Amino acid sequence: MYPYNGKTQLYGTRTRAKETVIQPDSAALLSADKRLEDLLTLARQEARQMAMKYESLLNSVGMEDSKDILKAMYLDGLKHLRLLREVGFTIFGSTDENMQKMEPEMATDTRALLEELLFSEIDDINFYRDLLFAMPEEDLWNAFFEIITDKQNHTAALNHLYAKYFR
Repeated sequence: MYPYNGKTQLYGTRTRAKETVIQPDSAALLSADKRLEDLLTLARQEARQMAMKYESLLNSVGMEDSKDILKAMYLDGLKHLRLLREVGFTIFGSTDENMQKMEPEMATDTRALLEELLFSEIDDINFYRDLLFAMPEEDLWNAFFEIITDKQNHTAALNHLYAKYFR
């Protein structure tokens, strides 16, 4: 018979699934990493370009009944840009506001733009996952978790829009 009144735990201590201790020099190592700074700059440029592509898709003819979905994805793109700036400030202590502003090469038709956005979102999920695994601090993980989750939702929404309009 099961001992309902007895102590069911064998040990009095808990085990932690993940170590949360941060080495004191991990912040210094991150701020000295030039490759990480280049990757974050690239990520900010990509986020800006994605937002511009969503804005272009939002203004395209024939997508009027999906404006709410597209506007949400456009606003998420702006949020990702803000989160990446905050991560850059946390690591390097300054924001790189003088980034070169590159105009994205946009597809000419709506179908090609949807396809391009869908494949870009899938690639971005892997890119941000790799960046997430490179971060040793939990404060930085939250921003990348949020971006990855949004990218996964965008992939599902773009897949839906593609099936809806170009079946």
